[in-house]
Amino acid sequence: MANNYLPPVIQIPSSLLITAITQSSPMVVSVEIGNSTTEANTYIVGMAIRLFVPKTYGMFQANNLVGTITSINGLNFTLNLDSSLFDPFVIPSGNVEQPASISPNGSRNLQYNNNTNLVPFQSLNNIGN
Repeated sequence: MANNYLPPVIQIPSSLLITAITQSSPMVVSVEIGNSTTEANTYIVGMAIRLFVPKTYGMFQANNLVGTITSINGLNFTLNLDSSLFDPFVIPSGNVEQPASISPNGSRNLQYNNNTNLVPFQSLNNIGN
């Protein structure tokens, strides 16, 4: 049996920096994208993401929460989380040890389908062979 070539893709999306979080239900997280748009389009509706929000950003209640992306509109990700009673999110001045960010969480993010390059993982038979 010959080896089949799979085109290279990002297997697990890279972390994205958070620029804003709304105090609402559902929560809306705005992100910053680096030089490559591929960082954002590896995030898709249905993925689980973990928030990392250090105390210096104010909304410490969101730290380590895991939510599911319910919609994406440009740089805004809507999550199935209620942040209406959280402290406001603020960007601290000066240098910070660690930035606020989102990253993929859990194994369900590893495979969706082979019909597009805008997915975090590709397999030959769509079941992760």
